[in-house]
Amino acid sequence: MIERILNLIAPHYCIVCGSEGAVVCEWCMPDFVAPLPSRCYICKVATKDFRVCRKCRTRSALNHVWVSTIYEGQAKELVQDFKFKRKKAASEFIARKMTETLPYFDTNTVLTHVPTATDRVRQRGYDHAELIACNLARLLCLRYEALLFRVTKTRQVGASRKERYKQMENAFAPRKKIAKGGARILLVDDLVTTGATLESAARCLQNHGANEVSAVVFAQR
Repeated sequence: MIERILNLIAPHYCIVCGSEGAVVCEWCMPDFVAPLPSRCYICKVATKDFRVCRKCRTRSALNHVWVSTIYEGQAKELVQDFKFKRKKAASEFIARKMTETLPYFDTNTVLTHVPTATDRVRQRGYDHAELIACNLARLLCLRYEALLFRVTKTRQVGASRKERYKQMENAFAPRKKIAKGGARILLVDDLVTTGATLESAARCLQNHGANEVSAVVFAQR
């Protein structure tokens, strides 16, 4: 409700055509970003339904990682506006683009987000990944649960792949134990670079009861 009132006072403008009323208008939405072909998110080899390939599965805790687009151009501008200019309405648009990439999930699937460091949540006033996950769960008619919390506050900007994986070791802890043999978990985040954050979150979920973990992200660097 507050977001709607603020939008009346200081309305959003489409970052493509400049029309008033939305961060990306309905007219521009279909062609806003170029969709990615199905591929392994680690080595980029073509796979069915964004499955992590057989070779990369030996070091990955994830079964599938669905990616909507590449982190460049207008997709990059949208994410930066969402995270750093308080354009919370972008979360619904991002979730809608994710649904175009995702397959059908049965009702046992549980969505959860990759938690942002607490100091950045305080700075922004919200956890951007949580907003996306809640919108996505509503669009898919699935259950959302906050299953993880962030232990570390390390910033990964500028770090090498090896450094990122080292930084993210034990970065997450469970909010509660997941019943064995229970739900399929779908992790939600805005971006993936090396995959260190997604893999750390997925391993934490597996270590506390999850049988299968996959992920969906809006863009890949």
